[in-house]
Amino acid sequence: MNIACVASITGAQIMLAARGANAVMIGLLGTAMGVSTLVGSLLANKLVDMVPTGKLIAGALTLFVVSQMPLLFLHSYAAILICQILAGLPFPALNAGLLGFLYGKTPDNMQGRASAVFETTVGILGAACPAMVGWLLQQPDLGFTAVMAVAVVCSVAGLAVSLAGPLRSIPNPDQWSEVFL
Repeated sequence: MNIACVASITGAQIMLAARGANAVMIGLLGTAMGVSTLVGSLLANKLVDMVPTGKLIAGALTLFVVSQMPLLFLHSYAAILICQILAGLPFPALNAGLLGFLYGKTPDNMQGRASAVFETTVGILGAACPAMVGWLLQQPDLGFTAVMAVAVVCSVAGLAVSLAGPLRSIPNPDQWSEVFL
């Protein structure tokens, strides 16, 4: 999911800059997604308590996939803005549920190790993503559509994992202690 999100955001910003879009408009794109993420964070706490974690993860991933698919075909500023706003909404609940469960089930003496493995893996892939996006944007006949194809494929893969496996059955946080890994 990190690759999908970074590819989408970075690809949109670089593509708009290459088109000569006003820097304020490009900045507004990031601001709008930040505000939508803030709104999502206001809802996340209630969602995590009310919706079983596995279903919350699948729902958040579904919203992200649906929000990114139009960008395979639409490259206007308005379409990008609307899709990025929608993409920002589910991330706080996704992170609260998924990371809360991960760290909630990790013994205290293993928290540092789990964090190092997780953050390193996500960090390396996320750091390489802008280079991939830049290369794709420079390819004739590929451009932003190829970037969004990568974002959609990665997010669909994340959604498939959440729907196909035991991840879907993770209960609410008050029942996490009963889940066997």
